[in-house]
Amino acid sequence: MSARTAEPTSEKEASPVSGNIVVAGVGGQGVIMASNVIAQVLLDAGFDVKKSEVHGMSQRGGTVVSHVRFGHDVHSVTVEPGTADWVVAFEWEEGLRALPYLADEGVAFVSTERRLPPASMSDHRGGALAYPAADASPRGVVAIDTAAVAGDAAATRAAVAQTVLLGAVAARLPFPAEAWHTAIRSWVPPKTVEENITAFERGRAHKPASPTRLRQAPVVARPPALVSIEAAWCKGCNICVAVCPERCLELDRFDVAVFAHPERCTGCQLCSWLCPDLAIDVSYQAQEEHVHAAAGPR
Repeated sequence: MSARTAEPTSEKEASPVSGNIVVAGVGGQGVIMASNVIAQVLLDAGFDVKKSEVHGMSQRGGTVVSHVRFGHDVHSVTVEPGTADWVVAFEWEEGLRALPYLADEGVAFVSTERRLPPASMSDHRGGALAYPAADASPRGVVAIDTAAVAGDAAATRAAVAQTVLLGAVAARLPFPAEAWHTAIRSWVPPKTVEENITAFERGRAHKPASPTRLRQAPVVARPPALVSIEAAWCKGCNICVAVCPERCLELDRFDVAVFAHPERCTGCQLCSWLCPDLAIDVSYQAQEEHVHAAAGPR
C-alpha cells in the first residue's frame, strides 16, 4: 500500500518524524484490519505510508504479519529486524516470535491470549496442550489481557478484544483519539463499530499490571470426523495420502485410498479439498450422537 507524500500537519509538529510498526497474530484475529486502521491514522496525519502483509496459513489459524512504515518519504515496505518502534501482537506466541523486529528502545504490546496451532496439541480433537508456557514477559513487552480489558465490549465478537491493543499504542502516539475513531469506523464491520471504539478507549486508558497471567483461548472439542471414500472413483494418485497431516489415509493393495486410522483424524478436510476425482467426503457426527456414543449404549 502506497500513500501520498506530505509534510505532517501543523497539529502534528510533535509527532515522530518516522516510525516502523509490526502487527502480528493469527488468522481471524483482525491483524490486517488493525494495520489498515493504523495506516489510515498516519495517512490522515499527512505522512507517507507503506504497508505490506504476509497472510501465511491464515485460514487455519496460521501466522499473519503486517508491516507499517511511515515518514516524510518512505521507499521500502519491509521493516528490518531490530528497527520496529512498536510491535502489536494479538497472540502471545506470535508476539514473542515478532520480538526480533523490535528496536532497542521499542515497545511491544502483546495480548496474553494464546491460540495454539494444531501441531502443538497432544489431543487434536479435544485441544489438550503440549506447549510450554511463558513465565514472564521479556524485556520491552507490555503484556495485556485484552479480553479482560475489553470486557463486555467483546461479549458477542471475541476479535473485538484485540482493539484494546490499538488503544494501548494510541496512548503512546501523538494523534487525537477522534482520528483513531474515524479510522476504526472506516475499517471494522458496521455492526461492531461501537464495541470496537469501547475496546479502543479501554485500551487507551489501561495501565498494565505485572505479572500478567496468560489466558488460553477456549477450545471446543470437535465430534469425530467421518471420511467416506468412493472406491470406484479413486485412481490411486496418492495425493490424499501425501497431504494428510496426521497420516490417516493409506493406499490398499489395489491402490485405492482407505481411511486406515480414523482415530488420528482432526477433520481438516485437506484430503477432500485436494482430491482431483472428488472421491472423498468429510462430514461430522452430530453433536448429540457424539455425546450418546461416548456415553455408551443405554
